[in-house]
Amino acid sequence: MSHPLCPHSFASGDVRVTNYDINVTVDFKRRVINGFTDVTAEVNEDGARFLNLDGKAIGIESVLNLDTNEIVLFTIPASSSIGFHLQIPLASPGVKGRVVRFRIHSSTTPQSGGIQWLSAEQTTGKKHPFMFTQFEAILARTMIPCQDTPAVKTPYTISVTCPSPLVAACSGIAVGDRVLNDDGSITYSYRQTNPIPAYLIAIVCGKIAKAQVGPRSSVWSEPELLEKCVHEFSAETESFVAAGEHITGVSYDWGVYDMVILPGSFPYGGMENPNLTFLNAALLAGDRSLTNVVAHEITHSWAGNYVTNSSWTDFWLNEGFTVYIERLILGHVRHSEAYRHFEALCGYNDLIKTVERYGATHEFTKLQPNLTGIDPDDAFSKIPYEKGSLFLLYLETQIVGSVDLMKQWLHSYFTTFRNRSLSTADMRAHFLKFFEGKVSKLGQIDWDAWLHAPGLPAFDPNTVLDRSLTVGCHALADKWIKHGGEGTSPSDLNGFQAKQIMFFLDLILTTPGVMPFAHNLLEKLDQTYNLSSSTNVETSFRWLMLALSSNYTAVLPAVAAFLAKNGRGLYVRPMFAVLNTVDHAFAVRVYHENHSFYHSVIHSMYDDVLEWNRR
Repeated sequence: MSHPLCPHSFASGDVRVTNYDINVTVDFKRRVINGFTDVTAEVNEDGARFLNLDGKAIGIESVLNLDTNEIVLFTIPASSSIGFHLQIPLASPGVKGRVVRFRIHSSTTPQSGGIQWLSAEQTTGKKHPFMFTQFEAILARTMIPCQDTPAVKTPYTISVTCPSPLVAACSGIAVGDRVLNDDGSITYSYRQTNPIPAYLIAIVCGKIAKAQVGPRSSVWSEPELLEKCVHEFSAETESFVAAGEHITGVSYDWGVYDMVILPGSFPYGGMENPNLTFLNAALLAGDRSLTNVVAHEITHSWAGNYVTNSSWTDFWLNEGFTVYIERLILGHVRHSEAYRHFEALCGYNDLIKTVERYGATHEFTKLQPNLTGIDPDDAFSKIPYEKGSLFLLYLETQIVGSVDLMKQWLHSYFTTFRNRSLSTADMRAHFLKFFEGKVSKLGQIDWDAWLHAPGLPAFDPNTVLDRSLTVGCHALADKWIKHGGEGTSPSDLNGFQAKQIMFFLDLILTTPGVMPFAHNLLEKLDQTYNLSSSTNVETSFRWLMLALSSNYTAVLPAVAAFLAKNGRGLYVRPMFAVLNTVDHAFAVRVYHENHSFYHSVIHSMYDDVLEWNRR
């Protein structure tokens, strides 16, 4: 057998999947998804004997060779924490270029971690159950057998049957009209023609409706939230898409850009499933202050979806590029280079907090961490996002010296690697070749330090960026840090953007020697700015983290309420980590009360720590 394509998959390159045709039924009563997947693959090496696929927590019922119409005796020669190895023998030794096809009948199980089931009571409408998938990083294998590695990209089609009156939406373009079946169920079909990694296959099924928010965009949500969604996302979505095209010089060729608002249990702020970005309901702030997440997910249309990291060690190629371009988009749409720089400074604060949480020597603070034997979800953090985008900002400001030249390189990068998966070595070679003879400082790049050193890099963006939008934040933070809040008033925040309020709170959290913050100052801070009543989830999160990190137990009821309605890992993971040190018994109780609300990626981190496995 050929070697696996990446450390987190049993897939090999000698027989590579070229298409999936998926036909499944969503069974809410049993909480399973069952059906069959037609897998088409191409032989890349003479003499190849097997199609190697990934599976985890699914039952394989049968395998049919569609070319010979014969049942195939498959084997499962290996299994591990990443799942099992499904080995399907070819009818005869492979000949390079030959196409093979198999139909695999399978069913999910309650342990299929890429699928989250919510009861009717856990939805806004309270009348119908809800289901969604989340397959990044290596959870597509928990719904269908597949080559579940970003190194393999394929088109796919999918037909989903669900009970009426529910609707199924998927990461593709709708094909034909829905089909009403004799048993009262409904079948929806979609096609994705661009090659994508398996983690971008996506399904949402629930009582959802949609409304148009742009010339090529609609938003789906539960009907009760639809008006709020239209208000939140109609103003800038098309501007973000157009700006992405302008900045990369590469057209948006996915067709529609639609979004679906998921319940707060969704473990991320957004997920860039093509044609159907998943967004967390927590983004519905009411004032459009969190729409930068939409700019981020739109940017993935180029960074991550068109051009994909070939392994999870190179995840920064996905997220670091996306954050860097997202900020170019925000600066372009809001006609402000200062705003772009402000966003970068906010991100740098996030990087500082993340490094402090892990420790400056932790493996996961490297841009290219060693993830051998580690589930990529367990290493998920702001590091690939913020350290990766900081590296690109360093290249722009310290090496290339021109944002326009960086955009020219980005155009070449996306054109060269479009529809492909690449490694950091590929990116490095392309960057050096593109700027050879154009830039004199290429030899100054310490690639090893940027890619392999843990902790914060030596480059501090505060030395090169426009900090005009942070001046008021620093001045206000100084009043609290150095003068005990003397001379402050509620009007201090007048004229502050929501992001500036977040930045102000981050300054208190990250300034050396400030934490823990005095309890009397925390009480005064809340009384002055009414932080505990904020409807902005990012502000609420920072306030509660500031209070918890100072052992201010008066906020424990608010912490419990926050954790009961927000399942995003970016909030849940650090908040439970601090809460567990403040009051372990309280943390255990809150976690157990909300366990069914949290996604499996949260369970994998906290089930042992917070005693779920000791019930």
